[in-house]
Amino acid sequence: MRNKIKIGVVFSTLILLGINTNAQQEIQNSFYMFNGSVLNPAYAGSRDALSAVANYRNQWSGWKGAPVSTMFTIHTPLVNESIGIGLNAVNDQIGPTNKSAVFGDFAYRLKLNSKNDRLCFGIRAGADLIRNNFNGLKINDAADPLTNGNTGNTNFNTNAFNVGAGVYYYGKKHFVGVTVPKMLANKLSKDPLFAQSTQELHAYLITGFVAKLNSLWDLKPGAAVKFTPNAPISIDGNLSVLYNKMIWFGLLYRHNAAVGANIVYNVTPQFHIGYAYDFAITNMGQYNPSSHEIMLGFDFIRKSKALKSPRYF
Repeated sequence: MRNKIKIGVVFSTLILLGINTNAQQEIQNSFYMFNGSVLNPAYAGSRDALSAVANYRNQWSGWKGAPVSTMFTIHTPLVNESIGIGLNAVNDQIGPTNKSAVFGDFAYRLKLNSKNDRLCFGIRAGADLIRNNFNGLKINDAADPLTNGNTGNTNFNTNAFNVGAGVYYYGKKHFVGVTVPKMLANKLSKDPLFAQSTQELHAYLITGFVAKLNSLWDLKPGAAVKFTPNAPISIDGNLSVLYNKMIWFGLLYRHNAAVGANIVYNVTPQFHIGYAYDFAITNMGQYNPSSHEIMLGFDFIRKSKALKSPRYF
């Protein structure tokens, strides 16, 4: 148990500080193909409805101090659908560190042709609220200045304003987006010993399309590429099939990191529910670090705009 506690604290510290490591400063999410608003502000309004999605993710389930994330997004088109606005709220608990974030999105949407293909430009602004509670940690050195009260938790509590931007092009059965959710390299600690601990820029390229196989089956391949300074490029590949416009079955491969599967059920044309399971294929795999994620989504659609076909993304 003590080793698990140590592991949790190490993970939390790496994620908080992000000093020349491959730290996961942004929340991991397996349903980004069904909720583009999580990463890209240009996605706001693209579902042509007031759309709300809630996510819960338990990463590396069973590990003490492992990340537990809750996400909520809501967005809608405005002004003859040429403008989209949205709100993103996130809470991430990692060991002694709790990070909450609230960001507002604004998108300008250009209609390109009679097929209703659109090119969207988006910006977002908001803040991360990072809080630490070291009092519950079990330590080996009682004189550690980071935990004995001489330094105090307040040196590691931060309110960090940030901005992001993105571009999103989509049609009925294809999309591609480029986004940088947070652009500013804010300091994450007021302690001079950690002056170089900053938020790292994350840039994403996400794309996918849908191909109709027959009257019952649709195929949706997709990919996501993430670039972070001082870290290897992260590549996700996923493949989903839609059966009878009701049930999505999907597989995910995260290069040198994880494999996974997911299922999404369209309860009604407006309401869908999903479950995703990931399993680490790194050296962590021997300790069974599986991850579980649940998604609930609802589109508030006017009767005059009732869906004639399912939304693919």
